[in-house]
This record gives sequence, structure tokens and C-alpha cells, in this order.
Amino acid sequence: MRGAPIFTTTDLLSRTWGAKAKASRCAEMLQSSLHSSETEDLLRMHPQVNGFVDTFLVAYNQHHHITIRPDDIWMAILSQFNLYVNAHAEELRSHFVQHVGRRHLIVRAAGTRYTVDFGSLAEQMTGLIDEHLSDKELKSWILPDFTTTTHNDTVICAVYMMSTLKAYFTYEMELRCGIPSVTLEGEKSDWESLLSRIDKLKGFGLEPEAWTTLLRPILTRFVQAFDGQPDIDFWGRVCHHHEQMSGPSYLSGWITAFCVWNKNGQWQGPSLKVPKGPQVVGQVKDEKLVLDGVQYGMVNIKNVAPGFCEVDVVLDDNGEIFDCTMVSGLCATAVEGEREDAVRPLSAWFMFIKETREKPGNYY
Repeated sequence: MRGAPIFTTTDLLSRTWGAKAKASRCAEMLQSSLHSSETEDLLRMHPQVNGFVDTFLVAYNQHHHITIRPDDIWMAILSQFNLYVNAHAEELRSHFVQHVGRRHLIVRAAGTRYTVDFGSLAEQMTGLIDEHLSDKELKSWILPDFTTTTHNDTVICAVYMMSTLKAYFTYEMELRCGIPSVTLEGEKSDWESLLSRIDKLKGFGLEPEAWTTLLRPILTRFVQAFDGQPDIDFWGRVCHHHEQMSGPSYLSGWITAFCVWNKNGQWQGPSLKVPKGPQVVGQVKDEKLVLDGVQYGMVNIKNVAPGFCEVDVVLDDNGEIFDCTMVSGLCATAVEGEREDAVRPLSAWFMFIKETREKPGNYY
């Protein structure tokens, strides 16, 4: 893996979210689940547009060991679900809320923008969102509770929840002075819980129902691995990069189940109508992977959607108003081991004040 080294959290953000953002950029980093003081750890991180998919590609193509958690899979699922819901917000409104338009939600805390815990405020925001939801199981469904789940994982998924529902809500964090408050990892039950969670997706429409069908054989094999039934062929078919002399390159394998929507929330998974024979994509014959009778498709590498989400937040810091953004999700590949021959998807969240630009334009 090549590229300029990462020295600060701002470097990582600018090389991931910043590479895709068109309307705003980071003016000042307020807080992150990563710490810029841990330079040695940051130097071992490689920024990725999709920290989940790209980590598998690195492991597969460079023959690296890989470690994943149920939380990583769940975040990859939420990142795609976020795209789908925002692309079909009005169509899905009745699944989530009964109100029209967007309701403004405010969470309050004691402190300043340099002392408050923005992660905790994001968690509190999910509580406010829950009060206005038609589906009272949605919050507990989105927020993970595996044995591997950390506080940062909960915060990251809380921001995913905020981003997924941003067509129905606007968010504000109000601060006031006061006294501040002082390898498959996990157990089999975690992976069984992860598998059971996808059942809820079927109720959100035809595309999520089709997605559930794609995810089930994959997650079932994760569970079976705890019974001493590792499917070696399955892991060998996680991904394959089809390069062409001209034209686009494609990705196949079961990793494509985590790329079924593009950045605009448009379906790019297998046809919802089962084809009668092999398909041809460009000049590449699509010999589709089949697991438990389920066909997996091919995805243009350029159309792999980001693994992170963003949501605007108005920050009232003791009367001083700031337009802020929270970015959260899978955004890098962490390199591990004494020989640096192991990787894992890296998830993180960021809270920052947006820089105001007089003229719109693209920047990094």
C-alpha cells in the first residue's frame, strides 16, 4: 500500500471524506475517536474510501491475514443502508416517522467545544430521534451490542443513524458552561445476533429484501466457522478484481454484497430479475459466484460507495453558533503485527467546524 503517511486525524479525514466532499471541508478538527498524539498508530493506517471493502482487497491481493469483528460487518451494512434510505427518503418516510418535513432536535451538555464529549452527544441524539420514530425497535436494531462492541463503535453507529434519518431531522448540539461530568473476534452468539439482525431489512422494500438474500449465506458461514466448519472455498472467493486493457475494472465475489448501492443510493447489485444465463460486463464474462443458490454480481470498482457517512449539526457553544459536520464510519485499513502482515478495517468518527467558502467548488 502506497501513499503519503498519515500524521494527524485531519490528514486521515482529508484523504477519505475530504477526497469526496464537494460542498464543504474541515476548517478545524474538534474531536475524533482517533488521537493525533498517537503518531505511531496513525502512521500504520492507510486511508481508504471504503475501509471495509478496500481492506479485503488489500488482504486478498497482497496475501495478508485479516481480522474482522461483527461490528465491522454491521457498519458496512449500515453504510449501504444509509445510502438507500437517503435516496428513497420520501418513499420510506412512513417506515420511520409520521411527521412531514424535518424536525429540529437539540441535545444539551455542559462545557465547551474543546471539553465536551461529542460522541456522547451523538448517542443522546439517537434517544431524541427514537422519541419521534414510528418504529420503536429501530434504535436498538441500529446500535450494536456484540461482545466486541466498544463505546466508539456505538458512537459510529449512532452517527450512521443520524445520517440515515437526516431527511426527517436536523440536529443541534447546544453547550453551556457548568460542571462537566467527570481475528473473527467475539463469540458465536455475536455472529448469530448479527445474522438475525438482517431480517429487519426485508421490511424496507424490494431492494433491501434482495440484499438480505445476498447477506444471509455470507453471515451464515461466519456462524458456522465457530462450529469447526470453516469454508475454505468461501474465503477464497471473497473478491476478484477484473482488470481490462480499456474500459472500467470490475469487482466480483461475495464482497459485492456490501456494495449493492452506489454513493447515490441507486441499486447496483444483481438484477432483481434472475437472468437466464451468464452475463457479459464490458468484455468480462460474468461467471457469477453462487452461495446456497444465491447469485452474486459484479460491481464497477469506481462505483464502490464510501464506507462513511456525514451529517450536519448546528453547535451552540454558549451562545456562539457554528456550522459543524460529523463524519463516521469505516475509513481506513489498520496494519497490525510485528511483521505488518495483518490488517483490519478501521472505523472512526470526526466532529468538526465547517470552513465557509464564498464560492462553491471542489477541494480536498
